[in-house]
Amino acid sequence: MKKRMTEASILRHFDQNREAILETDSFDYVNDDILSQYDDEGTLHSMVYYSKNLSLAECNYEIYDKKLLAIIRAFEHWRPELKLTELPIKMFTDHQALTPLMKDKELSRRQMRWVQKLVDFNFKIMYRSGKQNIKVDALTRRADSVPRSLEDERCRYQRTTILTPNRMKIADLEEKENDEPIYRLVLEANRINEDCILLREAVLKGEAQYEGTKLRDCRVQNGILYRGDLLWVSFDEHLQMMLIRKVHDQPSIDHPEILRTMKVIRRYYYWSSMRKTIGRYIRNCYICQRSKASRNKFNELLHPLPIPEQR
Repeated sequence: MKKRMTEASILRHFDQNREAILETDSFDYVNDDILSQYDDEGTLHSMVYYSKNLSLAECNYEIYDKKLLAIIRAFEHWRPELKLTELPIKMFTDHQALTPLMKDKELSRRQMRWVQKLVDFNFKIMYRSGKQNIKVDALTRRADSVPRSLEDERCRYQRTTILTPNRMKIADLEEKENDEPIYRLVLEANRINEDCILLREAVLKGEAQYEGTKLRDCRVQNGILYRGDLLWVSFDEHLQMMLIRKVHDQPSIDHPEILRTMKVIRRYYYWSSMRKTIGRYIRNCYICQRSKASRNKFNELLHPLPIPEQR
């Protein structure tokens, strides 16, 4: 290996008269760059490598800024070589959003300062997928560049727990001991409710509907009415409201809209016109009305009635 590294086929000097190829990449904690050139036979040779660990603040940058920082550092580190090249520098990155960098008009202050450092160079940013960017991608995956444990300072702000125990009362999400389980109430109403009894009789007779209620896919098992695998909820409006409130007002799901609430309830329960019932409940929910923006058109200001000209 030592002999190969010192032979002419590998050991080469940068030639400013040849085209320069710059490959850049950035991982969560490190920036890596490779400067290469083609020889007379058209073989691409890597001249020099550059690697730089990110600081604590730089680890929190967005991926766009991390990739851009790798480009800036490459031009700063090889400024004497790249500034004197006669041919345009081909710079490859696996982040396609960087290709229109010099034409982008919406840059942050930090990005604007970085871009000002590139005005002295003749280069073109070209996109290359991560599968083709193999060499520089391998440098960013070195074991010594990745934190070995979560106690590393670079991982301190990478993961943050928002709902800490002191911010959320777990007891509020649990069912109170005095409240009877909603499933038992629905099951008991299904068994003794008069409407459910009539529906069960219609299902056993093979009828397709009963007084406007469609009975498709309905079945009776152990004296209980089901629609497929879903437990049928009786026509008791108070019981339906209890079930909707149990799902919709949970602090853990934050008052979902109609379709999402209906999707959660239909995992276990079903009743006729349930979309209409759920929609009426959500439209009258006080918290939803306060926290969600209204999409209704605003009425115009009131105008006085015209004074009649005739008696």
